[in-house]
Amino acid sequence: MSMHDIVVIGAGPAGLTAGIFAVRRSMDVVVLGDPSAMSTMEEASIVDDWLGAPGTMGPELMQKFKEHAKKLGVPVRMEKAVEIRKAKNGFVVKSDKSEYSTKTVIIATGAKHKKAMVSGEEKFAGRGVSYCANCDGPIFRGRKVAVIGGGDTAATYALLLEQMGADTTLVHRRDELRAVDVYRKELAKSKVKFIWNAVLKEIKGDKMVKSIVVQDVKTKKTKEIPMDGVFVAIGSVPASELGRNVGIKTNESGFIIVDRKQMTSVPGVFAAGDCSDNCTKRIVTASAEGSIATEMAFEFIREKEL
Repeated sequence: MSMHDIVVIGAGPAGLTAGIFAVRRSMDVVVLGDPSAMSTMEEASIVDDWLGAPGTMGPELMQKFKEHAKKLGVPVRMEKAVEIRKAKNGFVVKSDKSEYSTKTVIIATGAKHKKAMVSGEEKFAGRGVSYCANCDGPIFRGRKVAVIGGGDTAATYALLLEQMGADTTLVHRRDELRAVDVYRKELAKSKVKFIWNAVLKEIKGDKMVKSIVVQDVKTKKTKEIPMDGVFVAIGSVPASELGRNVGIKTNESGFIIVDRKQMTSVPGVFAAGDCSDNCTKRIVTASAEGSIATEMAFEFIREKEL
């Protein structure tokens, strides 16, 4: 089994960027992409904040990333990584098809938005249902949107959407938010409306979202409210299990803790993108972290060999 310089786990923006920078450094790299996984960027209907490509559809931009990596000769193998274990001279990454010996590992497995699990959610995903206010917010300027949730993510989404010019209503199952005080104060000064003690029960529409059905948690009565968009903001789940299995530290939410060099608590293992604890959940940040992780892996290998 040959020794690689880097094995990158994940083929989203962070992982592909890491692979591209590794190839540019003439490093022996392989990128493993889970064929059953989808980058959160592919769930975005329109991406307006990627420099030089405003108004690009998320799946289209992801395809361009893949073509870029292929053109530069980045070895991307569609295999699901199932284990990382320490070895004498580095690590072994096991996939569902093979094993790879490597000096360093970059975990770029991303995170998945929690779903509301209601009727109509899957049907209207990308057609009014969104999980990313940063990505899709601008297209709802002047339109009615509902934000589902009561934590920091929901609060920031509501504030951002209101600033973008959307007629915003926040729906929360309790009578007060779980968000930190600074967000509560900002919301109190904003034009964001609230529906308290209510849960989302259904999303309706034809080709696009037209309304939502909410249920009062106390009276159990339901009502249908006209809406053009629904932003589900009930948290995300990082794909960090592989890291924890090798002893990597995560925060209370499960995101991998990294330093400014993107290195984890295990020397030689780096994390980049949405699975790391300092990513802002933006494509540009994920890509930046991927490039930093590769540069720091390069330095790590060089220092160790010297």
